[in-house]
Amino acid sequence: MILEQIVARTKSDLEERKREVPLEEVQALARRQPPPRDALAALRARNAIHVIAEVKRASPSKGLLAPNFDPVRLAQTYEAAGASLISVLTEPHFFQGSPAYLTAIKQAVGLPVLCKDFIFDEYQVYEARSWGADLILLICAVLENEQLQHLLTLAHSLGMHCLVETHNATEVYRAVTLGAQIIGVNSRDLRTFEMHPALIRNLRRLIPADRVLVAESGIHSMADARRLARYDIQAMLVGESLVTSGDVPGQLARLLHGANESVQAKICGLSEATHIQAAVEAGADLFGLVFYKPSHRYVTPGQAHDLVRSLGERRAQVEAVGLFVNEEADFVNRTVLEADLDVVQLHGNESPEFCQRIHRPVIKAIHMNDVSDLGKLQAYRETTWRLLLDTPTPGWGGSGTTHDWSLARTAARGQRVFLAGGLHPKNVADAISQVRPWGVDVSSGVETNKLKDEAKIRAFLRQVRAIDERNFQSVS
Repeated sequence: MILEQIVARTKSDLEERKREVPLEEVQALARRQPPPRDALAALRARNAIHVIAEVKRASPSKGLLAPNFDPVRLAQTYEAAGASLISVLTEPHFFQGSPAYLTAIKQAVGLPVLCKDFIFDEYQVYEARSWGADLILLICAVLENEQLQHLLTLAHSLGMHCLVETHNATEVYRAVTLGAQIIGVNSRDLRTFEMHPALIRNLRRLIPADRVLVAESGIHSMADARRLARYDIQAMLVGESLVTSGDVPGQLARLLHGANESVQAKICGLSEATHIQAAVEAGADLFGLVFYKPSHRYVTPGQAHDLVRSLGERRAQVEAVGLFVNEEADFVNRTVLEADLDVVQLHGNESPEFCQRIHRPVIKAIHMNDVSDLGKLQAYRETTWRLLLDTPTPGWGGSGTTHDWSLARTAARGQRVFLAGGLHPKNVADAISQVRPWGVDVSSGVETNKLKDEAKIRAFLRQVRAIDERNFQSVS
């Protein structure tokens, strides 16, 4: 396996370095370094999703990525283009990295610098600090608990932070229990180098909100970044797609826009597999299944399970949302498991306390008549994942009545909300421009005679993505 080969070679190299330079000398060099830059503060700044841009020449799976490789110039380009941290591979054989790259980059940029290597010995921690590293990578897959705890403590004693990388639920539990503040979820299996894009969705709920979450691997497009934004990450670690892009500033800007500005699109009330497939293929981010029996869009939990499974490999790209109205919490939670739902949308009179009893992230629909209803948002803000601003109607949702966009714009300031109510392909671009919501939600606006219309679904999503692109071009 590749991971074992890398670790074995790293151990061999380390023994040689220990013979050449005693530990005491490396410790002295480490302690003579200026204080580390605060990587944790950088990743928590501005309530934004950051990019940790990686100086990466090669990989075991792809070989040489950047033939004309100038590590310092690349790092300076990253900094100028908006990266918040620089990651430097120092492993020489499989990634063609070098400690010299890290030292030169640290002197050339003002950002915190990550030493990315296969670290398992305290000698390597002192080495990284002596090279100028501000934080180090610790990979759970190559460390036992005692090693991980020791290296975390040592790094902190030197003023450094640690990016603790995980690949499964057991490793996340270890990282959280041992006090890791910056936790990475690597969607690439280090043993086989296969990608598992749904991994971060599955592990996100295990990571406390007070930790910094970093998404690693497989981040190539604005859509990838937009998907990761749904998991409330704080940073994306990106290397390959930057160094191979041919336009590093443009690619970095596109990822930052996707994560921080791109609009999430939800198609609700789907009840046929062909319509779900059409929505996902056209770029939907979420799709809604209605468990409210009076609705003509109602599906049973069993039907919902089959619909979700019908996506096959595309399942990783999109969130399945279950819509409920005034149901018991136990029923909602059972349905979540039976139908394999990712998010729950509550459209009735459910209280903030009720929302806390649901075992998935909650979207709470709020019906707003005027500015006096803005207080409702605050009441639910701490107990829900997102709020949905809907048009007040006698019934529950799907009315096709347009929302008060000026009121919605006020509500959307400073919080991530979905805009719903009366949206359709011809007005969604104007709605996004006026309200600037985190996401848009449509149901009746993509129907003909109360049936979902694939042409309207595609047209709606084309409009959402077109304004996304226009907004990106206007600031790039």
